[in-house]
Amino acid sequence: MSPHPCFVCNSPANECHFGSRSQICRACSAFFRRYVLSPKSAIKCRKDKSCRIHYKDPKICRFCRMERCVLAGMKTTAVQPPREKYSEDRGDSETSSCYSSSPYTHEVQSCSRDIPRLHRLSVHFKNLESVRKLEFQNQEPPKSRNMVELIEILKKDMRLVSTFIDGAYPEIGKLGHLEKKQVFLNFFIKYMLVEPPFLSISAGRKEMMLPNGDHYDEDLGAFYSTINVKKEEAVHLFKPYWDEYKRTVIDDVSFLKPDVYEFLTVSGLILWDTGLDGLSDQSIEICRAMREKLVGEIHFYYKNVKKLDDPCLRLGQIMMILSSVQKSFGKYQEELQMCGFFEIYKNLDPEACLIINDSLQL
Repeated sequence: MSPHPCFVCNSPANECHFGSRSQICRACSAFFRRYVLSPKSAIKCRKDKSCRIHYKDPKICRFCRMERCVLAGMKTTAVQPPREKYSEDRGDSETSSCYSSSPYTHEVQSCSRDIPRLHRLSVHFKNLESVRKLEFQNQEPPKSRNMVELIEILKKDMRLVSTFIDGAYPEIGKLGHLEKKQVFLNFFIKYMLVEPPFLSISAGRKEMMLPNGDHYDEDLGAFYSTINVKKEEAVHLFKPYWDEYKRTVIDDVSFLKPDVYEFLTVSGLILWDTGLDGLSDQSIEICRAMREKLVGEIHFYYKNVKKLDDPCLRLGQIMMILSSVQKSFGKYQEELQMCGFFEIYKNLDPEACLIINDSLQL
């Protein structure tokens, strides 16, 4: 088959890559994958974002090249982390780079055969961080976001987190389609409660960080400025929820300061919830088995990596976060119902409305 010109750089090409609708050369495919997996900050164009992209040019604008890749239909979510050798029974795993906010990263890599899930989670979480940087492309300094903007950010992030879960937990493919949807929605709503304070602690920031690097608007009147209610009334109505969120999730995470492996364990226990209505007996057993494996691995991590004198005490403290998330989630549902009463839905598209309505049924 005769080659076609690459959509990005006009080099000879005869394949589609990463979900593209057009022919992409191997060099541009490698460039796209390399940047998605890179921990570097967002790239910028030094001109007017209309640079010529041609394979014969000695220097090519990376920003405009990425723009052409995205225009071709290449998807960041189609890029997978470095391949790992993984076995359910043996727990084999190649040493790979992982999210490095913990001083125990090297030790975890060395023990990857004993804690394969924690190691695998760290690899995929690092990839999630890199994909978010590329997907959101936020500029400094971080901005305050109101509720409608927050929902739009989370709606976009939901797709990225779904890819993270599919890669980090192959076992989720054993669930039925509807069960998988229910399990993920229950997870994502609660995950968005516990991740902001964790990201804030990791980044040394006081504001509750969003997946794109921005933060919640701490002025409740401004945060709810898009709903049909006066500022003073919004503060009166919604302050109890935010007080509960701070008293439970934010204060617990701030006090305990979980490292990335503890955070990923908590996230995994939120995902594999055995108490969800509508799960089959087989799916409940899968959830239960995954929870036991996560608890076993974090206990090994405490005892053999962090070398804690009392691993059970620390595990009990971290498990308190789960209870706090559940309490805050109840308040969150009340808040969404109140927002519906004030017709906030009118500012959202149908997909966002469906997500909110589904979360109210959990």
